[in-house]
Amino acid sequence: MIRINLLPIRQNQKVQTIRQQLVIGGMLLLATVVACVIWSAAISSQVDERNQQITQKRNELKQLDKIIGEVNEFTSKKKELEDKLKIIEQLRKGKTGPVKAMDDLATEIPNRVWLTDLNETSGSVTIDGLAIDHEDVSAFMKSLQKSKYFSGIVLKHSKASKTTSDGVTLYEFQITCKVNYSA
Repeated sequence: MIRINLLPIRQNQKVQTIRQQLVIGGMLLLATVVACVIWSAAISSQVDERNQQITQKRNELKQLDKIIGEVNEFTSKKKELEDKLKIIEQLRKGKTGPVKAMDDLATEIPNRVWLTDLNETSGSVTIDGLAIDHEDVSAFMKSLQKSKYFSGIVLKHSKASKTTSDGVTLYEFQITCKVNYSA
């Protein structure tokens, strides 16, 4: 009988199996390294892209900050101009308002009423005067209420004070009211 020595074949197969396993392991290791490099490159690319976006957004933010500064400057200038226009309008009304109010007051005084004093302080007017009777004072107050320049008319007092040489008793009165020159 012929004897075949299978031992070298088995050792050959073992060596080949080890080689195959080493080649497969090496290929897997190489594939893993390649995959890690590709993944790292992709992540690096995304990071670079995000950094570019951040830089772009910061530049846009700087431009918007400049625009906001300009808008705020224009808004403050607009408010300043509006305030100046209000002051000019108040001065214009203040210039003609008292004249018109006094003219209106002069036309509202009944024939039997005489003013002795008129004081204006911060929009509040005190009118002192004389009248023939209480009805004349009442008529004067009613005519003041109809005026667009005077409001809040209040009679502080009315009393008999003087008698003329003709024997006529005069009534002294004091009226307070608010004046609006811009009416």
